[in-house]
Amino acid sequence: MLKHTLALVILLLAAAGCEKPRDPLSAPLTVEATYRLLYNDSLVGTSLFVLDIDNTGHYRLEAFTTPAGKMQRDEQHEVLETSTGAIDADAIRPASFEESVLRDGELAVARLSFDWPQHTLLVQGASGERKVGLLPDTHDRLSYLIAASRLAAAGSGSRLLQVASADASEENRLDVGGHDAITLPLGHYEAVRIERTTPDPRQTRSLWYAPGMSPLPLRALQVSDGNSVEMQLEDVSLRPSDLR
Repeated sequence: MLKHTLALVILLLAAAGCEKPRDPLSAPLTVEATYRLLYNDSLVGTSLFVLDIDNTGHYRLEAFTTPAGKMQRDEQHEVLETSTGAIDADAIRPASFEESVLRDGELAVARLSFDWPQHTLLVQGASGERKVGLLPDTHDRLSYLIAASRLAAAGSGSRLLQVASADASEENRLDVGGHDAITLPLGHYEAVRIERTTPDPRQTRSLWYAPGMSPLPLRALQVSDGNSVEMQLEDVSLRPSDLR
């Protein structure tokens, strides 16, 4: 009897060890998050992120950024970024990305259109329109945040991806760097740190996630040439997305 009991315990432990972490992107969800933006610890802006995932696995992520502090007094500068696409168990595939920048009354718009069947990326911006090859696991400047959240939920590992913009595409590497206790305007959290490596060796970039709390980052930090740019979560709300 004891022999059979021990065998059952070992079997249950093995099954528990093989259990996959819950994918935070697998259910319909709407997330709204506000952030404060800091440059060398001085407030320069605020951002509102809205992520909507429907019951078909399609997502829409918007980020609206406005100046704050001294920057708010110096100039009118608003940025709206929108990424749309699809999420499945294997990949996150953006379909479109648009960036609209309003500066002192002048509006500039850049767009990316991802054609996965044809493996082409259409880039439209101030310099005109061009088509380039679309490499596997290419992301825009918003969709890579969702990919990083999935990696954080896994708790370990790394992945290579391309991050495309209207100017160029560059290879990035995301690595789970560890677990940190961080303090934000919203409170204290245990977070998974994702290290983002870009072709620029002068830059260090990190993201922090609490996968059980939100698929959007708690904090983002970029340090370059002794200067820091930081995004800190101030408020977040989650609710089931409307079924449609």
